[in-house]
Amino acid sequence: MTEANIHDRTSFERAYDRPSFERDAAANARSDAAVVHGVTILSAPDEDGQVDLSRSSQHVGEGNPEGDTVFLAAFRLHDSAAETGDTYAGSVEPTAERPGEAGDDYASFIDQLLAAAKEARFKPDIGRGEERLKGFHGG
Repeated sequence: MTEANIHDRTSFERAYDRPSFERDAAANARSDAAVVHGVTILSAPDEDGQVDLSRSSQHVGEGNPEGDTVFLAAFRLHDSAAETGDTYAGSVEPTAERPGEAGDDYASFIDQLLAAAKEARFKPDIGRGEERLKGFHGG
C-alpha cells in the first residue's frame, strides 16, 4: 500500500510508475485475459488530500457494488477494451511498442486515477453502536 496526495500528481506517478503501467496494460490487452491489472484506491481523500493506493488485479467479472474500494484497470488508449471501458469488449493483442512509448496513455491513466481518487466515495467505517450491527444476525 502506498500513499498519494490528490494535490500532487507526481505522488501518483511514484505510486504507479510508467513501467508498471506498460506491463499491466500489455497484459490487460490480451484477448484471453481473465484477470486485469491496475490500481485500487483504498480510501477517500483525507483533509490533507492523502489517499491509499495499491497495485492490484481482479477477475474481469469481479465488481464492487458496495463501494469498499475503487479499481482502475490499466489500458492503452488504442486498445479496443479501453475505448468502452469494458474488459469484455474484445480486447486486442498488445502492439509492439518499445518501453517508454506509451507516454500519452500513461498520462491519461494518471489523469483518470487522480479524478477517481478525488471523487471516490466510500461507506463510513462501522463503529461501536453502529445501527448496521444491531439486531438478530442469524444463528
